[in-house]
Amino acid sequence: MLVDSHCHLDQLPCPMGALTAAAAAGVKRVVAVSEDPESIHAVLHLQRQAPAQVYPGLGLHPAWISRSTPAQIEAALELLDRKLSQAAVLGEAGLDHKWAVTVAERQYQSDILDQQLTLAERYGKPVALHSRRCLRQTMDRAIAFRERTGLQAQLHWFTHSRKLVRRCNEAGIFVSVGPTLIGHPPTQSVVQEIADDLLLLETDAPVRVNGRTGHPAHTRDVAQAVADLKAYNIDAVAALTTGNIARFLGWDATADVPGRSDVTTGRGVA
Repeated sequence: MLVDSHCHLDQLPCPMGALTAAAAAGVKRVVAVSEDPESIHAVLHLQRQAPAQVYPGLGLHPAWISRSTPAQIEAALELLDRKLSQAAVLGEAGLDHKWAVTVAERQYQSDILDQQLTLAERYGKPVALHSRRCLRQTMDRAIAFRERTGLQAQLHWFTHSRKLVRRCNEAGIFVSVGPTLIGHPPTQSVVQEIADDLLLLETDAPVRVNGRTGHPAHTRDVAQAVADLKAYNIDAVAALTTGNIARFLGWDATADVPGRSDVTTGRGVA
């Protein structure tokens, strides 16, 4: 089984059809993340429609934070507080210095992230963090959260620095790899540094990469690229990364819960 650890399922034209196509490709589970109040509701609706396939990520994206009024953000944080107990993970949250340019804007983004991390701690949820143009700052927040709470943290699409990935390995931070790995040697060199037991797969669908609109089914292509890079077979990569996301999300592989009981654990590499 393969798992897409980070996608925007609600943004696809036909989310339920996308789940069917993904399952046909061996991608049996997706973590569907939100960005704003509207998508929080949409993700929870998708989870109710496909509870064995969709694991909801609820959070407020830093780009949305930068575009919104204080009143909108306050209302969104109240919504997040009410709904986060229903989530598998807090996400997509984080920092984004493309949108936050001034010192004041960046501090405001950081303050809102602090409030989201406090909610994650309150509800015992792992976090999935966005880090555009502020890799080290976001990594430091992930590490501090992990050290303070004992909860897991994922840096999504964090494939730009070998040095920072090695720091993530030391701190036990999960790093997810997307379609930019395919045919891109600089990304491949970074992915080589990710510890096997901290590696996750993602698509960030429907984000376009190399002219192709993202889709959860493309998780299989990412898995094959990882297999080729590391000289594993794709079944080993599937077992490895599914075991990893089980640990990240705290799945109980022995529990009789639809969508959880078939999780493969262990590294499974050959």
